Amino acid sequence: MKRYVVGGIGVAGLVVLGGLAWLLNSLLLAWGTAILVAALMAGTIFYRRFQKKFSSSQCSATKATPAKSAGHAPQTKKADAGVSDSQGLAELMLEQGRYTLLLRPQIAESMAPQILTRAQEMLDDEMTLVPGGETIVGKGMNDSVDLPEHLDGRIVHVEGFYLDRYQVTNDQFQRFVDAGGYEQLALWDPEIVPAILEFVDSTGISGPRYWKNGTYLPGQAKHPVVGVCWYEAAAYARWVGKRLPTDPEWVKSGSWPVPLPGARPIQRRFPWGEAFDQNKTNLWGSGRGSTVPVDEFSDGMSVGGACQLIGNVWEWTSSRFGAWQSSSNPLILDASMRSVRGGAFDTYFEAQASCDFQSGDKAVARKRNIGFRCAIGLCDLIPDESMQAEETPAQVETQEEFAEVTQ
Repeated sequence: MKRYVVGGIGVAGLVVLGGLAWLLNSLLLAWGTAILVAALMAGTIFYRRFQKKFSSSQCSATKATPAKSAGHAPQTKKADAGVSDSQGLAELMLEQGRYTLLLRPQIAESMAPQILTRAQEMLDDEMTLVPGGETIVGKGMNDSVDLPEHLDGRIVHVEGFYLDRYQVTNDQFQRFVDAGGYEQLALWDPEIVPAILEFVDSTGISGPRYWKNGTYLPGQAKHPVVGVCWYEAAAYARWVGKRLPTDPEWVKSGSWPVPLPGARPIQRRFPWGEAFDQNKTNLWGSGRGSTVPVDEFSDGMSVGGACQLIGNVWEWTSSRFGAWQSSSNPLILDASMRSVRGGAFDTYFEAQASCDFQSGDKAVARKRNIGFRCAIGLCDLIPDESMQAEETPAQVETQEEFAEVTQ
């Protein structure tokens, strides 16, 4: 008798293996069915216990207040709880410095008047109003070229906006970190999401580059936060309800242009005037050698009341480096370069620390001398009688004096 062999296994072996496979498959099917049935039973038991407990609590509440109908008391409690929760959230946002979120039309309509009043007071204290108008951007980029005045920079119209009086501090950025800002992906530009895990401090915890163990160094609470890249600055700005200022906005807030009929506006070279004064800013010549609290050098603030626009740290803007240069001197640059303005504690040349000068760096750069401040447009906030985009009498008087001196 011939014996058939397939791959070294007899027909009898194949039959045995087939039987074993069928038996194993049956057992797996039975186990799977048993597990599924057990899960369904457990879910049913849990649901019934939950339902029983919920029903009991409802009955207890009804028995405790027999004189009240079942349709009114629970709704009132629910409404009160909703108001309480909303009030608590608003209080937390004020503590975190997120007051501009509460002043946005979509949110303000549901806020209590006292909350809006407090938010408005914080806005007035912590931000300065920059009126709309024309400003010259790119004026300082052609110093090496003898150009006619009309080619030296571009005139750009800027809408009225609010700008932070001070650079964002370590203490303010700490609130963003503690609130899980590095885990809230909606705050971040989509292209940088895969790299967020790389934005850590010196101990490997999410946060600015030079922090340790998730917090800033002792005594640095009021110093500007540094070691944050452009993406980190933009994410913080979104979280707090603001944004980074554009290049023209930054220039306008510092140079505070004086409009002239039929002529180009007159702009200050520095926030305090035309003459450089190292006693009004934290640059290399000031001798500090590092950052200082953001409220120092108050003599060098702008007409509108913004402090340290020049010196202490460079400031990220939302614009790309070279985006607002004169068309007579175009540059072809890496698209990842972002604009920084204002100079820093280690800036040696005063020409690089003027309102006109623009520098730039990679959007992912996390350097010791770069920080930021935030802005928000007037159109993004609820209208208010005290929120006018016109200059105050004191500002108008200062502009007239400046125009007389420079003409």
